[in-house]
Amino acid sequence: MYISDQEIKPNGIDTCQLKALLPTQGDGIKGKIISVVHQIPFECLLEDRNNTSETTAHKSKCSRINKSSSSQRNGIDKRLSVIENEETEEAPISHIARRRSTLHSLGETGMWRLYQRRGHSAMYSGLESLKKDSRTLYIGGTGAILSEHRDHMNAEDVTEEQKDSLRDLLSSKHAIVPIFIEHALALSHYEGYCKQVLWPLLHYMMWQEAVDESKHWNDYVAVNQIYANTVAEHYEPGDIIWVHDYHLLLVPQMIRTLIPQAQIGVFVHTPFPSSEIFRCLPRRRDILMGMLGADLIGFQTYNYSRHFSSNCTRILGFEYTPSGVDANGTLVTLGIYPIGIDVEGTRYNCGRPGVRPKMEAIRRKYSGKKIIVGRDKLDPVKGVLQKLEAFEKFLTDYPEWRDKVVLIQVTSPGVIESTRLENKVAELVSRINMKFGSLESTPVNLFQQHIDRDEYYALLSVADIALVTPVTDGMNTISFEYIVAQKERNSPLILSEFTGTASSMSAAVIVNPWDFAGVAKAISDCLTMSEEDRLVKYKQLESFVNSHTAMYWARSLANGLLAAGNQYPGHGPTPVLDSSRLQLDYIVSKKRLLFFDYDGTLTPICDDPKDAIPSEKMLTTLSQLCQDPSNSVWVISGRTQQDLDRWIGFIPNLGLGSEHGSFIKNPDSKTWIHRVDDVDLSWKEDVMEIFKYYTERTPGSFIEEKKCALTWHYRKADPKYGAFQAKECQNHLEQSILGKLPVETLVGKKNIEVRPLAVNKGEVIKHALIKEPTASFVLCVGDDKTDEDMFRIIQKSDLGMMQDQVQFTVMIGPPEKNTLAAWHLNTSEDLIQVLGTLGTPQA
Repeated sequence: MYISDQEIKPNGIDTCQLKALLPTQGDGIKGKIISVVHQIPFECLLEDRNNTSETTAHKSKCSRINKSSSSQRNGIDKRLSVIENEETEEAPISHIARRRSTLHSLGETGMWRLYQRRGHSAMYSGLESLKKDSRTLYIGGTGAILSEHRDHMNAEDVTEEQKDSLRDLLSSKHAIVPIFIEHALALSHYEGYCKQVLWPLLHYMMWQEAVDESKHWNDYVAVNQIYANTVAEHYEPGDIIWVHDYHLLLVPQMIRTLIPQAQIGVFVHTPFPSSEIFRCLPRRRDILMGMLGADLIGFQTYNYSRHFSSNCTRILGFEYTPSGVDANGTLVTLGIYPIGIDVEGTRYNCGRPGVRPKMEAIRRKYSGKKIIVGRDKLDPVKGVLQKLEAFEKFLTDYPEWRDKVVLIQVTSPGVIESTRLENKVAELVSRINMKFGSLESTPVNLFQQHIDRDEYYALLSVADIALVTPVTDGMNTISFEYIVAQKERNSPLILSEFTGTASSMSAAVIVNPWDFAGVAKAISDCLTMSEEDRLVKYKQLESFVNSHTAMYWARSLANGLLAAGNQYPGHGPTPVLDSSRLQLDYIVSKKRLLFFDYDGTLTPICDDPKDAIPSEKMLTTLSQLCQDPSNSVWVISGRTQQDLDRWIGFIPNLGLGSEHGSFIKNPDSKTWIHRVDDVDLSWKEDVMEIFKYYTERTPGSFIEEKKCALTWHYRKADPKYGAFQAKECQNHLEQSILGKLPVETLVGKKNIEVRPLAVNKGEVIKHALIKEPTASFVLCVGDDKTDEDMFRIIQKSDLGMMQDQVQFTVMIGPPEKNTLAAWHLNTSEDLIQVLGTLGTPQA
């Protein structure tokens, strides 16, 4: 893709990063980008234009909505109140008339008019930016349908003619496919399972005792299936699919079932809790497996990604590697994609004509005082109570600031309605004002209502401090908007360490919102911060906000999914090996490479590893293959050199790889070569301690020490308890070892092995391919996750210099087993039988 100089945005946005991220159709996206969201970005108004003028109708609607919104605080009706009142009235803070909110029609027909939906602006603007360089398609629910004659309409009340009209409008103007969901089903899905069960859990809160989790589950599943079916109807080969947020966590696996080869990503906009919390969810396995249907799972921060992988380990028993989660043979990549904002749009809003007068009015109203600003939804996790407690502590510990500082706290209705929380906030504000206020000064000004856009940006622009103190949060985009609004003043930002933005915005003053004294000190430090320090911190924050925009985030998602899909393209049942085709290609080839795993491939899996003695038939077949001078035969195993030498080392012209390639013996040699002389093995002591701990507590388990690896076996342990202990051991290794040392954990059949990152069976494949560059036939057979490294290298060689090479990659196991292999055989006995037809030496 080419970007002209005229397209590069000014004002400090790092367009070089953006250009590098922008994929074109030729760069990998062969189809369109499908974004699956809970709700489309527009409010849909059904109107009768024959009876009312546009202005009168819209004003009437807005007026009616505002009059009724105070009594409609629950359920689907609450979303109707997002459209701003056009009546001229005072803004609550500046006392200047509200901006007349002319909601521009974004498309209309004789039946419908569209208006921008409030909320999720970062996500919507990011996804919208994809249209510039790629074909896109939105799929999402309509949400509450507004009407000229009623406050809202249920989907079942909309006629097919009206639905078709809306579909045509959204498709032609915005490339959107709307989903109409029956009112009762939509209510149970969103107001029931999403808001009352999932949202609290993802924010480290248990759902209330009065909530029946099982009551809404079937409706959550049903709605997810509707979305998946809609995606399948509009999918074309080459499309990539991104599913967004906790409302649709089952959709990836549902799409995978319908379209096995699709490239699917799911992005979680909320936090993801640790296993101690998430495992309380009765449907925990269903949710995790639904997400693992994706090729790539995106999170806001590394911690959320780590929590997810820990849940997969402890609940599902899946292996976690630095590359992602191994879900029954399918490598699901985990990615970190912190969302940004539409910087240019925010900068434009800050400069609107209505903002400057309100800035001046706010300054006059609070003349002589430092202004601290808070803007939060009234949810328990947003930390409003903690903020107020900390501000009270500040006024207590720093009396010199009394009557010189004001906290302007704006709240809007939260996801979870809580009258109790609302009352607590009001009581705490009253207590602070009674304790520290006077006739001339009110320390806390609380505004529990929506404020218009001009007032919001005016407030951010005049603030001396922004105080953002959630106790759990995803990406708090208010902190980004504050940085954009502070271009002239460079005021400092106080940010909770529990927000997703904290790790990226280290130049902010990071606080623990539960440490009231610490937050109080941070306020004092910010109020006395020098101009030089403020500017230095601001420049660092501004640089991050300008470079990590919503556009950058959206493009990162697209490119990340392309990379993940290319890394692991295989999905769906694996066909049984075509032995006649194998035999034909074997006969006509002049130089062949044959690679075999040992346990589970050449011999069946045994309860005791020492019992895996080769059968006479296997030895005879393997010997016949090695006698053919056109063949280069290798057995690559996790076994030690001694085991391989004892069982098959006496076969002439047989190449061996032990301990997953740590040691190799070439077919024409009798000497073992140590390939990892320079690999650091100091980690073995730490891993041994962990393995000993679980061996002592798991009867029947034992440790196998190799030169370059350690393996913990639990085949002889109680099956259920052994599997449970293996999950705990794996999680222990993940928390203590992975990411800190250059090793990886492999979960095998009734064992866990830790080995150096530089060691895998694929390295032996590379070695053999280099030694035999003219080989025109490759057969590679394995049975477990460690053999995927071999398949991956062979797959890459097919894309490289050896396009004419005939390749057969075979997995031993059922066809449902996820693998990179192109074929499968059910048992090792089947393999020996097939090899027997090949093993007659040529004359």
